[in-house]
Amino acid sequence: MNTDQDMAKAIKLAQAGKLKPAIAILEGLVKAAPSSVAIRYNLALFMLMAGRHAEALPHLDRILATDPRHQPSLFSKAKGLLALDRPDEALPILESLAAGNDAESLLALGNAYRVLNRTAEAAGAFQRLTQVAPGVVGGHLNLCQLLAAGQPETALPALEIAVRLHPKVAELQAMLGQTLLRLGRHDEAIERLKQALGIDPNLAPPKGHLLRAYRETADWEAEEALFTQIRAGLAAAAERRQLAVATQDAIFYPFTGAELRRIATAEAAFRVPGQPRPVLRPQAKAPPPLVVGYLSPDFREHATMHLAGDVFGRHDRAKVRPMAYSVGPDDGSDWRDRLARDCDAFVDLSSMGDRAAAARIAADGVHILVDMSVFTRHARPGIAALRPAPIQAVWLGLAASSGAPWLDYAIVDKILVPDSHEGHFSEKLIRLPHSYQANLAWTPITARPDRRNLGLPEDAVVFCSFNGHRKLDRASFMLWMQVLNAVPGSVLWQLAPPPAAKARLEQAAETAGIDPARLIWAPMLPRPDHLARIPAADLFLDALVCGAHTTAADALRMGVPLITVAGERLASRVAASLLHAVGLPELVMNTPDEFLALASQLGRDRGCLSELRARLSSLLPTAPGFDPTRFARDLEQAYDQIWARHASGKKADNITR
Repeated sequence: MNTDQDMAKAIKLAQAGKLKPAIAILEGLVKAAPSSVAIRYNLALFMLMAGRHAEALPHLDRILATDPRHQPSLFSKAKGLLALDRPDEALPILESLAAGNDAESLLALGNAYRVLNRTAEAAGAFQRLTQVAPGVVGGHLNLCQLLAAGQPETALPALEIAVRLHPKVAELQAMLGQTLLRLGRHDEAIERLKQALGIDPNLAPPKGHLLRAYRETADWEAEEALFTQIRAGLAAAAERRQLAVATQDAIFYPFTGAELRRIATAEAAFRVPGQPRPVLRPQAKAPPPLVVGYLSPDFREHATMHLAGDVFGRHDRAKVRPMAYSVGPDDGSDWRDRLARDCDAFVDLSSMGDRAAAARIAADGVHILVDMSVFTRHARPGIAALRPAPIQAVWLGLAASSGAPWLDYAIVDKILVPDSHEGHFSEKLIRLPHSYQANLAWTPITARPDRRNLGLPEDAVVFCSFNGHRKLDRASFMLWMQVLNAVPGSVLWQLAPPPAAKARLEQAAETAGIDPARLIWAPMLPRPDHLARIPAADLFLDALVCGAHTTAADALRMGVPLITVAGERLASRVAASLLHAVGLPELVMNTPDEFLALASQLGRDRGCLSELRARLSSLLPTAPGFDPTRFARDLEQAYDQIWARHASGKKADNITR
C-alpha cells in the first residue's frame, strides 16, 4: 500500500466530485494508519462534503481527543453540528475560533446565532467580519440581509457601504434595490434592481422585486413584459434554487393556480432546505378538548386580527383549548393583551430558534397546529417544518397553497376552492360551510358621513375600491373606467397611490376618455376613521386578479355592496366567498362583461342600488360571514373530523363541513 499515492488519488477523486470512491479509499487508509491526523481529517472532510455529517463527527472527535486545538477539526466539527441542526453545541467552538477574528469562523458564528434567532449577536458577528475583512462579500451580504429583515431604514447605511466596496456584486445591488422599494423610494429602487440584473441577468430575486416596483408605480407596460419573462423562467429559477418571486407577491399577478402552487413549493424548499429532523413530541393525550395552536407573526395591529380577532375567545373550551404562538414583533397594541385573555396561553416564541420554538409547541401537547402565515413578513416556516404537532394546517394569511410538505391541510371553503381547483393545492382541503375568512362580529352601522367633508360629490354615484394599489392591475382599472363611462357623472374613490402611479393612472383614465377629476384619491387614515368613511360610497368594485379580502369585509360590514368576478384561483375568489356568506351570491359575476353590465345597471338605477343597500343591511345582523361564534363551531367540528382520521390511523383527506 502506497499511502501517499492513495491519498493523492482520493483527493483527486473528491475534487472531481466523486466523493463515494474517495471516501472508500480513505476508510481503508484509516484502518491501516488510525493515528494519521491527515488521513482521518480528509476522510471527515469528504464525509461532510457528501452530507454524511453524523459519520464525520466521530473522526473529528478522535483527532481532537489527541489535539484539542486542531483548528481545522474544530471548525469542521462546528460546521457538521450546524448541518445536523445542533447549533447550541457548535456555538462555543465557533465563539472560541472567532475570538481571533478568523473570517470563516466569524461568518459561521453569525449563522449559528441566526439559527438560534439571536439576531443582535448575529448582526454583531457579521459586523465584526465586515470590519476585519471588508473584502469578504459574505459578511456584507449576511449583515445586510439580517438588517433588512427588520426595519429597512436600519439596513440602508450598511447596504450603501457594501455596494460602494463591492459594486459588481449583483446580490448586494439587488438587496439595496429591495430595501429602497420597501422605503417607497421607487425610482431609486428600479435603478438598483436594473443594475443588479445588468451584472447577472440570471439572478431571479431582483426580477420579482422589480415586478413589484413596476406595479407600485403603475408602469403596466414594463410590468407585463417582465411578468412574461418571469413566468417563462420559473422552472429554471427553481433548478438554480433561486426564488423567482415570493408566493405572497405572486398572488398579485395573473399566475394560474397551478403556477402558484409551483411557486409556493419552490419557496418552501428555499425557506426550509432539506428535510429537517422533527422535534420529539410526547404521545398526544386523548381529547377532548383538542389543544389547537395558532402560529402567527400577526398577533398585533394587523389585517389578520381585523379578521380573526374574535374567533379565539369564542372557542368552546370543552372542545378546543386555543394556544397562541407569536413569532412577530410586539407593537404594544391591545391585540396582544386581548389574545392573552382569549387563549389558554399566549407564548412569545420570537426570541427562540426554530427548534426551541417547535420543542415548546410539542411540549405543550398541541394536537393541531394552525400556521396563519407560512411565508408572509416575519413568518417562521422553519418551526412548523419541524413537525411539532401530529396534524398541521394553513389558514387565512396566505391566499394560496403553501406548497409545504409539512402542512397537511388548508382551511378553505367550497366557493373559495371548488372541486376543479383542488389541484392548485399540495394540502388536503378542509372546506368550511361558509366563508373561510373569519370576521369580527358585526356591529350596527354608523351614520353615513357627509360627502363634502371627504371631497366627494354630493349627488353623483360614488364607486369605490379600497384595495391597496398593489392590486391595481391594468385589466381591473380599465374595467372600472368602462363602468365610469357607462354611468355619466359617476366617480371612482380609491386609496391614494404613490405619486408616479397616480400620474400614470390619471393619464390612463384620460386615454380611456374619462376626466381624471373623476378619480377621487382618499388619504390613508387610522382604521376606525377609514371604516367610518366607507358608507359614503355607493358600490365597491373589486379587482380581478387579486381581489379584496379584508377590504371586502370592511365594505360589506359598513353596508356598502360589492361586485366581484369569481376568478380561477383563491386570491380572486375571497370576495365571492364573503358575498355567499352574507346572502348576496347574485353579486358574484363569472366574467368581466357581466361585472360591467351589473355595475352599469346599478349605477344608473339609484332605486335599485338603494334597495340593494337596504337588503345588505337587513342581512348583516345574522349573516354567517360576521358571526365568529358560528365560525368557531365550524372550525371545532372540522378539527374533530381531522383528529378522528388521525387517531384511527388514516391519512389526511379532504373534509367538507
